[in-house]
Amino acid sequence: MRESVELFIRSVHLIAAIVWFGGVLFSTFVAMPILEQNLPPQNLLAIHNRFRTWIRLMIHVLLTTGAMVFFIVAWNNGFFTGNSNNDFKAYMLTFVAKLAAFGIMALFWGLYSSFYRRHLEVAPPDGEIHRNQSRHINVWRGLMLVAGLIVFALTLLL
Repeated sequence: MRESVELFIRSVHLIAAIVWFGGVLFSTFVAMPILEQNLPPQNLLAIHNRFRTWIRLMIHVLLTTGAMVFFIVAWNNGFFTGNSNNDFKAYMLTFVAKLAAFGIMALFWGLYSSFYRRHLEVAPPDGEIHRNQSRHINVWRGLMLVAGLIVFALTLLL
């Protein structure tokens, strides 16, 4: 039974990671560039807000299931009884680095999303200016994607 619960929690964590990072990539590189050519800023803002809602939900699921996975691994390796080995200490360091990279990625996503949202809010109704995004919006987007790749690289180490 314990293995089934652990497998379920890890599966939910993996699915949430795929939905979050995949959703960010899809909305950033596919959906929004295509929609920017055809929709006014008000409609883009509504679509962007829908993506934001799902992405925020996935962040909460990732944090919750990630904490559960960490607790399960710690429990299985005797961390709470004081019988942990060097492999688990290396796991903990990698886990903390992954958590830090995840936090940085979430921060960059929040900044990108907020600046992009603000950019859409102040765009004129005719929709001509919103195609010329500020450079800082693209910088936050690029940093977010680089941090996401670091998170996935650290995940492969775990």
